[in-house]
Amino acid sequence: MIIEKENIFPLQSGQRRIGVFDSGIGGLTVLHELNLLFPNDNFVYIGDTARLPYGTKSRETVIKYSQALSCSLLEFDVDAVVVACNTASTHALEAVSHLAAGLPVVGMIDPAAIAAVSTTKNNHVGVIATSGTIHSGAYSQALQRLSPQIRVSPASCQMLVALAEEGWTHFSDDIARSILLRYLDPLFDCEGAPDTLILGCTHFPVFSDIIRDILGGEVCLINSGAVAAKSLYAAIGGSAYQGPARPVSQRINFFATDDTARFARNAIRFFDQQLDPAQVSLIDVSYFAASEERARQAMSRRQKPSGQSSASTAA
Repeated sequence: MIIEKENIFPLQSGQRRIGVFDSGIGGLTVLHELNLLFPNDNFVYIGDTARLPYGTKSRETVIKYSQALSCSLLEFDVDAVVVACNTASTHALEAVSHLAAGLPVVGMIDPAAIAAVSTTKNNHVGVIATSGTIHSGAYSQALQRLSPQIRVSPASCQMLVALAEEGWTHFSDDIARSILLRYLDPLFDCEGAPDTLILGCTHFPVFSDIIRDILGGEVCLINSGAVAAKSLYAAIGGSAYQGPARPVSQRINFFATDDTARFARNAIRFFDQQLDPAQVSLIDVSYFAASEERARQAMSRRQKPSGQSSASTAA
């Protein structure tokens, strides 16, 4: 299904349109943080539910998928792109930045690494993420580039993605707690354990309460989506929109590449708002086969004297 631009919520004077993509539904935790910082801007979110998870796929495949999703967002005349997936940020951030040249592009890795380095007191940082992110070494490299004396303890926690997708995230869920203990004990049941833990997958903030209960208050959790949202705010600032507040249902377009009903049903765990199935549209990103020519065409349409996107309308 190809989405016509006329179906995208129009911009009012002073608003921006921020594009966000993820391998599925976990990126809604990032969208939640973005919406807190940019309550007057519009968003287009694409979850690639047809091809998740990205965490077990090759670098080449993740780049190809991320390029197609980026081209999809550029077709909607976005003013910034957020790669709301740690695996895609690990492998494809450079490719996405190339396609969206001239636009702010924010990934998950560097903002989280910067936050962890500024937070740790004992120079020991733990990282939990998908196998693809951990095996890439992206967090270890980013942390040690920022501070060579940092000790990094990574752990691949792939099973947490499935638990989050299934909704097994409640504080009292014995299965989630036992699996988290299995993952966290080797990192923290030792002398000189990390005092800072990066949640290096956008699914993982839904387990924050259980993780805090297991580790205690001495360990600081870094939500990669929250610090990425702050990074984008530092880059583009707040909205100039001065009109009345507009609800999510009038500002955020949600798209999924498969099973929109399941996406809407599960969204509340990640976005803190229930979505009506009618709010989520099916999109075929294979139509937007990544090409520099398509990206150039999308970017050229943004070059207007007013500086607003082509869908912008006066308030």
